[in-house]
Amino acid sequence: FQAEDGIRDYKVTGVQTCALPIFGVTSAMQVFGSGVQLARAASRRSEAVVHARALMDSALWIPNLRAGETHGVIGDGYRWVRSIRPAGPEDGLEPPDEGETESEIGLAVISVLIEWDETSGPKNYRIGTMRVIPKDPGE
Repeated sequence: FQAEDGIRDYKVTGVQTCALPIFGVTSAMQVFGSGVQLARAASRRSEAVVHARALMDSALWIPNLRAGETHGVIGDGYRWVRSIRPAGPEDGLEPPDEGETESEIGLAVISVLIEWDETSGPKNYRIGTMRVIPKDPGE
């Protein structure tokens, strides 16, 4: 910037020189902060997956699996719900044709839901599977 009397005005250039590095540092800190938030969210989700797998594994080892729903709190802000129900047509199970003998085994649908809160809102992770079970004599 050249003043009318021909003397260079260093004030404007000095302000610009200071502003650019400050803007660059601020931008870099925002990018770093976003990276930290993404890493924390990924860590929380990974932890939720581990909890869901543990609850699913424990359900697969229950000798006499019964339909129903159980729930609880794991800690560190995680809540869980495990539901067990007989498989039906909504799961792709077709009823036996006429004249076919009813099977002595059935399928149970096991579902585990893990929920937790984050600053961006509530999050959840769901895992499910089916397990062969003996049919109740009354069915």
